[in-house]
Amino acid sequence: MTNLSRRYYERELGAGLGPSPSMKEHFGYSEPLRRFIQRESFEPQANEIPNTMPSWLPGYDYMTNFKVGDPYVRIDDGYARLPGRGYEVLHPELEGVNPEDYPDIHKLRILSDVAPYSREYNLFRQRIATQARDNTGLQIELDKIIDRVRQVKESSITMDRRRFTAPVDEIEGTVAQAGPQGITLKEYPGRVFRFSSVGMSTADMSARVLGENNNQVSSSCRTNKASRAGATAAAGLT
Repeated sequence: MTNLSRRYYERELGAGLGPSPSMKEHFGYSEPLRRFIQRESFEPQANEIPNTMPSWLPGYDYMTNFKVGDPYVRIDDGYARLPGRGYEVLHPELEGVNPEDYPDIHKLRILSDVAPYSREYNLFRQRIATQARDNTGLQIELDKIIDRVRQVKESSITMDRRRFTAPVDEIEGTVAQAGPQGITLKEYPGRVFRFSSVGMSTADMSARVLGENNNQVSSSCRTNKASRAGATAAAGLT
């Protein structure tokens, strides 16, 4: 809970981007610090122990499984955003209340924050909508939650939207260097331009080779089946 790496990266301080001493390119001033404070690695655990999180949080069927291991480290500032003592400090009306018995509006508020794409969020949103028909205050709170979720979802730009519908700036320049990371132009020193939907990593190249081999195997299997079928037909004619 007091991990220095976690506390540093949860602040999202960025790289402190600024001009280099030569004034010809950009330089991240926090880079030396980030060399020593490494981000935590979250390798999958083979046998994570079930925890005591309430049943209304998503489990294995969601992107983040909050019901095994330590759920508070799976998201930034989890101690204040997930059910428990930290959340109750921010909401004193819940002090002493079992997280399983939180009011539905608090369950919805937590789910909208940590799991807005889950079926649990949609379930409690519908439940609160039913309860808010004759409750103006609850309806206002529900509208605020729904609007926050909408803003979060709209802030995520999908590949198709970015490539085909987002505004495009056209620039021209002289190629200074080209590589797997992208290209640099002499007119824009320090800036790397990357190709959309083009993978040049080892994993991407391996996947392409494996895909070609799979196609060759499938083609060979189809050819062998056709040959066996032809041989069977010829034997029948004989």
